[in-house]
Amino acid sequence: MRNFYRISEHSNNKQRFPFATKENCLNNFLRHFPKEETIIWADNVSDEFFDWLKSFGCELRRTALGNAAGFKAILNEVLTLSDDEVVYFVEDDYIHREDSRKILLEGLTRAHYVSLYDHIDKYLLPEQGANPLIEKDGSEITKVFLTKSSHWKLTNSTTYTFATLVGTIRQDADVFIGHSQHGLSNDFATFTDLLKRGRALATPIPSRNTHCEPYWAAPLVDWSNEV
Repeated sequence: MRNFYRISEHSNNKQRFPFATKENCLNNFLRHFPKEETIIWADNVSDEFFDWLKSFGCELRRTALGNAAGFKAILNEVLTLSDDEVVYFVEDDYIHREDSRKILLEGLTRAHYVSLYDHIDKYLLPEQGANPLIEKDGSEITKVFLTKSSHWKLTNSTTYTFATLVGTIRQDADVFIGHSQHGLSNDFATFTDLLKRGRALATPIPSRNTHCEPYWAAPLVDWSNEV
């Protein structure tokens, strides 16, 4: 398994949990995923910030590409790996829970793509959550299944924090590249197209990680206890 952790000093101006600092999110991630499996991609960072990242003991890459171009650079490296390698793309404003790695790997035995984020947009009315594939009563048509450690559901989209096999993303690279052309990668459009291609995307219930914007946090978990 290889983890590609993207971090930058310059994030979009969004409200995040006060505990969701770059340091706390990275420390949290490395409690649950081995540093020996993790490559940190530092994009548009200062020398001081890059020197700080060296203290974590992970393999490092340094770029100045921005969001979409940075993702494509990681994708190019991923495509040099063997088809049976598991790869986890991770953004720098997520908090993970115990057993995240084990549960992620279980999910990939049943789905082509796995996100550990049970996105709250699947439980909001369309006008609240801006997800056009959610029913008018705030529910999602899905299938639920069980692995050894978690319930899962098939879902319609996720963010660019997700896992898959190299062989799968090699077959689907055109979709990711096509939606990473202008500034920010378009996650919703990417996974919409992948599902049309017949891919399955699964997320655990309850969530094993969360995006750290309070409005979009995964439900039913006190994420401040996970830092």
